[in-house]
Amino acid sequence: MSSPPPISHDFNLPDQPEIQELQQQIHDLTQVRNDFQAALLSLRSTKTLKDHLASSSSSQTKTSISPSLQISDKNLNDILLTRSAELSTDHQEWTQEALYRMAGLTKFTITDPSSSSTTSSSSNNITGIRIEVMADGKFGTPYYLFLKPHDDTPKPTPENPSPIEVPSETHLILHRHTIPAYFLQPLNDLAEKYLPPPPRIQNLDRFVRDVRHFLVLHYLRRARLSHIKDEVYQNLPKPDSDDISNSNNNNNIPDIYVSDFILDPEVRLVEVQWLHVNDNSTKRHAYIALTEEGGIEGLVVKQDSQRILHMEMQIKGPNWLRGATDSMDWIPGLFQRLQWSSPPSFSHSP
Repeated sequence: MSSPPPISHDFNLPDQPEIQELQQQIHDLTQVRNDFQAALLSLRSTKTLKDHLASSSSSQTKTSISPSLQISDKNLNDILLTRSAELSTDHQEWTQEALYRMAGLTKFTITDPSSSSTTSSSSNNITGIRIEVMADGKFGTPYYLFLKPHDDTPKPTPENPSPIEVPSETHLILHRHTIPAYFLQPLNDLAEKYLPPPPRIQNLDRFVRDVRHFLVLHYLRRARLSHIKDEVYQNLPKPDSDDISNSNNNNNIPDIYVSDFILDPEVRLVEVQWLHVNDNSTKRHAYIALTEEGGIEGLVVKQDSQRILHMEMQIKGPNWLRGATDSMDWIPGLFQRLQWSSPPSFSHSP
């Protein structure tokens, strides 16, 4: 008896091009998943997954994604949409803040928390000014000025012994600030000059710009001279317990080296000190007085109470006659010019 014929099976096996297409789709989906994971991890939100699941049904967002990227899980899809909207909002807020900071000045209004007035809340508003400073491409700590309306309350009279407080609608006074204490005098001078009481006219714009002017110059002086200070301390001789290593180390440093570089808080005075490797008894000092623009206003170098004129010229640099010391142009390369040198010898022809 012959065996029955084999039953035919149609497995509909895909050919090679369909497998490659499937692999490409898997690769694309993996890339999409990685992109979403990176976006979610970069968010600064501290909301938990449970919070988003609870709020996803009630929150509405205008953000949409391609149908090819839709996820069958509705909750997860809503979470991705919400996260994407938050990421976009965070980026817009960051961009707006960066633009404000680049402008250097920002004006805003807040309610004075220290006010005890019982009048309307609008009279308790104070004007805030944010002043930005920047050096070497980095923002420093901003400064704040807070100004409140001038008190235009009329004087008591027999008919009105307790007049109602009346804040001025045109004049301001300096209320609070975060300016360093060593700038208190110039700040008060500018306030007296540009924010006089009525009936004189005030100039708030000029007041704020002049305050920012000396704050920016102070920040630039400190930033540039701090680089020199770092160089000084990075090149101090390092003590070594090994005598041989110590002797080799001393061969790499000058006999007289810069031992200290001191800046006053206002960065208007610099003190430099030198020491001899083997003899600390000789005193060498320099005092550099600076202008507001960072130029040299005065310079004295002394060794045992005697002025060392050639070191004074050396510190000023070769271009001091051309006005290089009138601004901060003399500061680059200062550390190299601080290296102690002997006075130049003059040869006389017979």
